[in-house]
Amino acid sequence: MYLAEHIRLNSYRAIKFISRSNPLYELYRKEAYILKNLKHSCIPIIYDIEENEEGSYIVEEYIEGVTLREFISKNGVLREDIATDAALQLCDLILYLNSAKRSVIYPDLKPDNIMLSDMTIKLIDFGSAILLDERERRPGYTGTRGYAAPELYRQGRIDERCEVYGIGMLLYYMLTGIVINGDMDYAENIDHSGACSKRIKRIINKCLKYNPSQRYSGVEALYKELSALRKSQFHDFPKKAITIAVAGAQSRIGVTHFAFRLCCYYRSINYRCLYIEKNASGCIRAIKNRYYGRMADNGIYMLNGIAMQAFSSQKSIPADYQAVVMDYGILAEDNIAEFLAADIRLLLLGAKDWELDYSERVLKLTGQRDIIYLFSFMNGKQFYSAIKNMNNTVCYRIPYEPDPFAAVNHKNGLELFEELAAIPGKRKSKRMLRLLGGLFK
Repeated sequence: MYLAEHIRLNSYRAIKFISRSNPLYELYRKEAYILKNLKHSCIPIIYDIEENEEGSYIVEEYIEGVTLREFISKNGVLREDIATDAALQLCDLILYLNSAKRSVIYPDLKPDNIMLSDMTIKLIDFGSAILLDERERRPGYTGTRGYAAPELYRQGRIDERCEVYGIGMLLYYMLTGIVINGDMDYAENIDHSGACSKRIKRIINKCLKYNPSQRYSGVEALYKELSALRKSQFHDFPKKAITIAVAGAQSRIGVTHFAFRLCCYYRSINYRCLYIEKNASGCIRAIKNRYYGRMADNGIYMLNGIAMQAFSSQKSIPADYQAVVMDYGILAEDNIAEFLAADIRLLLLGAKDWELDYSERVLKLTGQRDIIYLFSFMNGKQFYSAIKNMNNTVCYRIPYEPDPFAAVNHKNGLELFEELAAIPGKRKSKRMLRLLGGLFK
């Protein structure tokens, strides 16, 4: 494995070389080609595959983080709400894999195959993944004893209930820290281990039934049960949802991209966040179609790990969200009143010569009233030049991040999102506290 830097994009890539002499060459190669056709925030992106007489070079996303096993070994077991969030991310990923054009079953979920990158789950090993249309042709299946479902060893039918078992075992591990190995005759029942609620113990016990027919019927049923549990865990969060309005001075300035980044930040700190499409761009429809028509639950889709409400299905904001990010697209007279009614108002401006007319128009429209102005695609010198004429309004420069669903970290804007999100208990600047006007007192 090699670490490489993309000079033009100023971002890192991981390059994996697989020698043709490696006995697992075809397995690794198959894994790469499965991943190449999948796009989900919990799967590493495969950018390119090159082959020569020596072997294959796989160019993929570089992920900063540690495996789930390494994290728990160093930091101890996860808090119940964080473990629930991790399991929900896994469920969302498995549902995506199962609904792909060529459905994928993943029977070997284990702590070593899970990376944690700013508390975002990444599934990193697809060597044991099974294409559903090849299930009958495969002579055998691979799995890790203790974590894989029992029927995997007795050549039973491989289906979603194997994945339900795997998610249950990961929940068990995240909440108890008990390491399972192939020599163990049994693992202690969750009822006697782990300081967690009876409700999540009941969920784990149902996932881990020896007989598949006694488990949840599929990952979707487990997802609904975990979602209901997660709603009940929100006792430490504000009762009133924080509403954040995001708009731009012109089209293609990055409003939707930035709104998704903000949602990813809220998700990373365990806030239940909803993205609402307040413009007619059709972005949600395009993403939904890309993921093969994922069905909505009460008009809300789970896409790339984020709850999203499309423009055509506008409803009142559900009560169980702590943060609501509203994407208004271009700010204009017909949406400015609603934009200004949000708790936090973010407006993206351009400062290049061909963008100034748009920026000047929208500044006259807003009157610069308690709005945070954001600039992207510029260096520090350009930013300070741009804000000279902003009359001491609150302005920030958006760090470059090409992936809107990437985990938020110190390199791509963590400090900025902490300021913008204004989470209670976080350290905020005096300037930001003045702007918020005591909203969270």
